[in-house]
Amino acid sequence: MGDISSHIGVSAEYLAQHLGVSGLKIESVTPIGTGQMAESYRVSFVAGSQGQLPPSVVVKVPSQSESSRAASRITRCYELETGFYTEVKSLVGVSAPKCLHVWFDAPQDDFVLVLEDIVDGKQGDQIAGATVEQARAGIDELVRLHTPLWNSEQLDALGWMPRHTLESSQGTRDLLRSVFAGFATRFSSLVSAEVLELGAQLVANIDGYDRAYPNNETIVHRDFRLDNLLFMETSHGIQVKVVDWQTASISSGATDLAYFIGASFAPEQRRQVEGELVHRYHDGLVQSGITLSWIEAWDQYRLFATSGYIMAIVASMLVKQTERGDAMFAAMANRHGQQMIDLKTLSLFR
Repeated sequence: MGDISSHIGVSAEYLAQHLGVSGLKIESVTPIGTGQMAESYRVSFVAGSQGQLPPSVVVKVPSQSESSRAASRITRCYELETGFYTEVKSLVGVSAPKCLHVWFDAPQDDFVLVLEDIVDGKQGDQIAGATVEQARAGIDELVRLHTPLWNSEQLDALGWMPRHTLESSQGTRDLLRSVFAGFATRFSSLVSAEVLELGAQLVANIDGYDRAYPNNETIVHRDFRLDNLLFMETSHGIQVKVVDWQTASISSGATDLAYFIGASFAPEQRRQVEGELVHRYHDGLVQSGITLSWIEAWDQYRLFATSGYIMAIVASMLVKQTERGDAMFAAMANRHGQQMIDLKTLSLFR
């Protein structure tokens, strides 16, 4: 992230008007996070000027990068995140920051999101990986996100959200085919040859993957990984706030599960903990009254080991290129690729 955005949403006048505090004054604006599709700032107020507001808030506005803005129009990510906060957050149990203000302009693909500042939250590190305790806390949030609307008729009222069908996913399949060669070239020194060959086989069989989707659906995050989780140590253990809802959609819950586990650990550690974590997720579903056998849960986890590799391929070729971004996408591709190999994922749809 470069210079502070000049977007009107990061101004005292805008925040005073929309947060209902006249005389609001800004003390500092500090970039936070590692997002590549939008920009987030911690806006701290001059003491005494903020009325009943907290001392600081997080303001999220569009990226200053033209390539990221173009990608946002393709993926509708600004519309999806603002829509999550206005229409979906109250329907699910996941812990996400409180929304203080949201505005979205569809024709201009412009937005402002003002959120609670989780001052004591520590952002997870996608490259370093998760502790088992962090992973367990993340799994519990997935249960709270997925169970309230699992196969619910209420999903039909959310017609603006992307919803996986064989027809609706045609664009993703076409995009994957068009960008994979460039991905393989750019990441040839960062991603193992075995994983790149696996990627070629995945792309060749991508129609079968989409046909293999299970018949359960719910609200999913679709980018549920450490960089999008804020961890807090409390007397009750680790608690999590889930951020960056730019890819929220309606799909199978196991997409988030496999994506999170595969991206959070180096292969050696993942092999040791994935059984426990998938059991934890399945137990949470069953305790919430959802009918899903253990075999079904495990096979869906195996199938969706693909989700992280697909995200790494597509997202890396859409957003602005950064050194940390390339390291993160390479780590995702290597981890998810090895996850697919270990779980014999291709055998489920090839």
